[in-house]
Amino acid sequence: MKMKYFGKFPIGNFIITNIIFSAIKYRLFYLRIKNTIRSAFTKEKPCEINLEITKINFQSYLNNGIVKINVGGGNRNLEGFLNIDFVKHPTVKKELLANILDLSFIPSNSLVHIHSNHLIEHLSDTELSNQLKEYYRILDQNGILTIRCPNILGVSYGFFFDTVKEENYLDFITNGYPKDDYFYNPKDDWYHKDFFGYLWFVYADRGNVKNQHLNILTPSKLRSKLITSGFQIKLMTEPETTNLIVIATKAILNPN
Repeated sequence: MKMKYFGKFPIGNFIITNIIFSAIKYRLFYLRIKNTIRSAFTKEKPCEINLEITKINFQSYLNNGIVKINVGGGNRNLEGFLNIDFVKHPTVKKELLANILDLSFIPSNSLVHIHSNHLIEHLSDTELSNQLKEYYRILDQNGILTIRCPNILGVSYGFFFDTVKEENYLDFITNGYPKDDYFYNPKDDWYHKDFFGYLWFVYADRGNVKNQHLNILTPSKLRSKLITSGFQIKLMTEPETTNLIVIATKAILNPN
């Protein structure tokens, strides 16, 4: 016990540690049960998506010069981008209903820009790897990939010490980050010394299939995933920032 919990009072450390982690487990268990019960009584049905129709509709966008997509774009209207989402948003001007886990309807080397903001943390590790490989396939050789997602390393730092905002906005915009999408948001700082806020950034609404985090992303993990999938990192925020923002390009050869 002394080696594991260390210090002058290993028994006290043992008790406090187990109380803290029991509270975390209880909170996550509670969220999962609550959302399981809620989903059992919901009347909402998932949209039925026909892949062949999706393919035809997407080709019509390509024919009209739309070669940028915002995957899981929600209700955001980004200039020049087509939103790919599984839920319809009436306020979005250019949107295609699709299963984002199956991008086979998009021809290879057909896009110049893929963007996602707070999407990839909702994918499992396997789903993320497959998603990045698909991004590599459908981007042309000069295409870019821009990603924004929660940074668990940065959130851990910000919880204990102080939050670190994403900086160098102009550099990111110059290198292709959409100028009309979220960058640094001061409201994200609420998790500082807020235990529930910290858990929310890590796990979100556990048990809610629409809004739970399935992937714990850090700068080194995301960097490794991108490189393994054939991308080169062009620009990345500092490791202590609340959100990771990455700009990547296709490498000359796909290692896979």
